[in-house]
Amino acid sequence: MLGLYIHIPFCNQICPYCDFYKMVASDKTKESLINALLQEMKLKNIDKYTFNSVYIGGGSPSCLNINLLNKLFFELNKYINLNNLEEFTIELNPNDITEELIALLKKYHISRVSIGVQTFNKKLQKIINRPFDKNILNYKIKKLRESGINNINLDMIYAIPSQTINEFEKDLDDAISLNPNHLSVYSLILEEHTIFYHLYTKGKLQLTDEETESQMYKLLCDKLKKNNFIHYETSNFSLKGYQSKHNLIYWNCDEYIAIGPAASSYFNNYRITNVNNMQEYIDYVNTNNENYLEKIFISKEEAMSEYVMLGLRLTSGLSKSKFYKKFNINIKDQFKEINKLLDEKLLIENDDFIFIPEDLFYISNYIITKII
Repeated sequence: MLGLYIHIPFCNQICPYCDFYKMVASDKTKESLINALLQEMKLKNIDKYTFNSVYIGGGSPSCLNINLLNKLFFELNKYINLNNLEEFTIELNPNDITEELIALLKKYHISRVSIGVQTFNKKLQKIINRPFDKNILNYKIKKLRESGINNINLDMIYAIPSQTINEFEKDLDDAISLNPNHLSVYSLILEEHTIFYHLYTKGKLQLTDEETESQMYKLLCDKLKKNNFIHYETSNFSLKGYQSKHNLIYWNCDEYIAIGPAASSYFNNYRITNVNNMQEYIDYVNTNNENYLEKIFISKEEAMSEYVMLGLRLTSGLSKSKFYKKFNINIKDQFKEINKLLDEKLLIENDDFIFIPEDLFYISNYIITKII
């Protein structure tokens, strides 16, 4: 499996919790970025590869105007036959979805959309600066499906400051009522260089306590399971057959190439990360200067650790045979702490797989740290 990720670092407004590389930008800056993306595709010779999936994320790619999106898709289609992809995803802000946008997505064979809902609660929408109307979104999703785009993910957040368990359950009920194929539901994490972090350090923001957060996670797992969603990754749930093919590339430590400022690739045992400065990225790329990226060799030991760290996010867990085939060593010999964690029931072994029990996913970081 080989994936292509394209980073569009633009938003209509800045969310106080988000630490991804993003900005509010002028139309001129947006156009310069699109031109630079196309130049980077040329520099990286992406027409030489056979991609299984393409994922356009951000930021909010849908904040680009129709003409710029059309330019991006039109040029991308020269390098890649977009109609032959197993999965072609774009992230959308609910307020950006129009019938004109839907027609464009259909024209270029977008097969999956990920809509940044976060919360349906009006009070919480104000806190995280993500306002939209659920009824209008319901209409837009129907229009997406009518166009033939039937693979729809809703991206959500829980443990938002002041959010109650009942409010979170209502959010889940609202999400389920829209009949999505996939739900990505992440707990809010306090990240440096965000507005929330600044407020927290000033004593102006109270975070959700760990006990409430764990109760929310249990509610999430139980409710979605009762509604026929498969829990296949720590924070990701899908109806049968709708697991995210692109994100599984990351979690299975397969290779992917990334385009755009701050975007990071994993290819031929190298981690290649582009500069996280818009103007520097544009200047470097347009002068064919490879200083726009940092290239780090990933050693066998580092690759094995990443394989464990990412693989244990999957409910299926780690395949012992795949680990041996990939690294020519038994996983228990390389990570001796695994046997102890199996004895303590923090890990479960079932035939070829070692995995974290679902009821312990909320402490998965603790378990993974014990191993690596």
